[in-house]
Formats: sequence, structure tokens, C-alpha cells
Amino acid sequence: MSAREKIAYLKGLIDGQSLADTLEKEKFYSALTDAMDSLAEALEQHEQVHQELNDYLEQLDEDVCSIEDVLDDECDCGCHDFDDDEDDDEDYENVDDEEYASVTCPHCKKEFYYEPAMYGDDEDLLCPHCGKDFKIPD
Repeated sequence: MSAREKIAYLKGLIDGQSLADTLEKEKFYSALTDAMDSLAEALEQHEQVHQELNDYLEQLDEDVCSIEDVLDDECDCGCHDFDDDEDDDEDYENVDDEEYASVTCPHCKKEFYYEPAMYGDDEDLLCPHCGKDFKIPD
């Protein structure tokens, strides 16, 4: 049963039961059902907008998939593999040991990589995990 059908049923109950035996009650029930009608209309409008947005997003998804397919077909370099779900940790496996060094933060105990050539002997490192700085270990 839709919201409008429930409101119509409620109006019928109010009229059929003679619940509005005074002018004040009649005004109250009328105002109440009018407010509910307005809410039902707003809900229907939101449902329509929601459906339009959903249809639009589905079309966008199809368009993006088509573009990905074209890029995958045209480029064999692997740079457009959109379906790869690599973890951030796997990025560290390809780090060249000569350019980067691994360090563990003394505050949060998490490991990260940094480029020693970019830091002087007296400079502090800033942990990307906890945001605290510390001296570079020897």
C-alpha cells in the first residue's frame, strides 16, 4: 500500500467514524491529512529524482567501462589495468634499496621508506602514520 493510499484510508476512517465531532477536531484532522499529503508528494518527487540519478549513474558506469575497454585494447603496457586491486604495501616491494631506506617510527612502531639523500645528518624524519618527528637512526 502506497503512502497516498494509506492517507486516503485514514481520511476515510476519520470521515466514517465521525471522529471530527467538533469544528476544532475537523480542522486538526484536515490539517494533519493535508500535511501527510504534502509529505507523500515530496517523497514521490524524491523517489523520481533518485531513479533519474540511478539511471544516469548506470549510464556513466557503462560509458566508463567502454572507455576502459578501449584503453585496454589500445595499450599493452599495463598502465591502464583498472581492475588491479594492489595493496599499498605492494608498492614498497618495488622500492630500489639504493635510493630509499626503511625505518620504523619509534612512536607508532610502523615502518615506512624515506630517501636518505633528501635529509641532512641533523634533520628529523616526520612519520607519515602518526605525524610525529624523530631523529634518523644511524
